[in-house]
Amino acid sequence: MFEKGNKNNIETRGISDHGFISSAYFRDLNGYVVELTARNIDKTDSKDVLKHNPHKILEDWMSKN
Repeated sequence: MFEKGNKNNIETRGISDHGFISSAYFRDLNGYVVELTARNIDKTDSKDVLKHNPHKILEDWMSKN
């Protein structure tokens, strides 16, 4: 999608690696930024709290940013 956005002259930023996800950012026709994310499978495993407690992951991430 990142490459497709650039190819179609859409303002595009990214790809940002957030650890458990990667994000690309696009500006829509109204000027809003739209974020698309994809999970980084290689950075998580079956013991990862992402699979067991996504609210805790978000809380921890928000406290750092």
